[in-house]
Amino acid sequence: MKVPRVIVAGEESGCGKSLLAAGGGVWSIIALLLCAVAVQAATFVDMVGRRVELPKPPRRIIPLAPSLTEILFALGAGDSVVGVIDYADYPPEAVQRVRVGGGLDPDLEVIIALRPDLVLIAADANRWETLIQLEQLQIPVFGVKPVGVEGVLVSILKVGEAVGRQPQAEGLIAHMRRRIAAVSKKVSVLARPRVLYVVWIDPLIVAGGETVIDDLIHLAGGANIVRTAGFPRYSLEALVLDPPDVILLGLDRGGLHHGEALRRLPVWREVRPVREGAVRVIDASLTSRPGPRIVDGVELLARLFHPQAFAGSGP
Repeated sequence: MKVPRVIVAGEESGCGKSLLAAGGGVWSIIALLLCAVAVQAATFVDMVGRRVELPKPPRRIIPLAPSLTEILFALGAGDSVVGVIDYADYPPEAVQRVRVGGGLDPDLEVIIALRPDLVLIAADANRWETLIQLEQLQIPVFGVKPVGVEGVLVSILKVGEAVGRQPQAEGLIAHMRRRIAAVSKKVSVLARPRVLYVVWIDPLIVAGGETVIDDLIHLAGGANIVRTAGFPRYSLEALVLDPPDVILLGLDRGGLHHGEALRRLPVWREVRPVREGAVRVIDASLTSRPGPRIVDGVELLARLFHPQAFAGSGP
């Protein structure tokens, strides 16, 4: 996507030529004001295919997903974040921002009161109806739709462009790629454990193919046993008959101590990884939020799958 170029005084551009043609006086002032407006205004195409016009660089931003909050802070745009959804808890500075409700049911009155010049939404976390309502209120909305790890990197770049932080986004992406490559290099020749990632216990919902979690498992040197796309329900009977080597139980940080609960459930006690202590409880925010910390998730999973490869050293 082409980023609007800032035009400097005297440059042979449309603005420069307009100023020269104006010849001085009041017409030069008018031409300068018109050029300033033209330089600041920008049109972008977001990740859901919409044209988004921003009359000026956004300075009051509301991200409607925790991953988008994390992206903005990682790009150094945290000071522009004026509101966040209820469960945006990282980085710690985000907790101090005004709460605007849930991702599926944000409080439009609170959003309006905060006077945002840009709202960021995520296709996997927000409703299309919310986008339409914000558009009707004439609030610019930029949507992201990350599919897999590459999609996360693209979303970081797109957000960076939209908020005037493209260099920072490019630098962050390069750093993330280096860390992921370091992990992949270490695990590339190792046997891959068969992995099941549990998103919800009852009913049993798991992470399947074409998800960020699936990509993270692969990059960390594991093999996701669920190939159905998305987050399908899974049969406990199938789990007993064809158990994985490792079960990952993704919980929020407040529920990490609940991992032992599986041992107390009758059917789960029959699952081999549960009996053998091969259940790993992890912070779901490192794997389920499509933002900068997925690299922490890759490194964490790699150490769980291949502890011998990372003993005494970082990835």
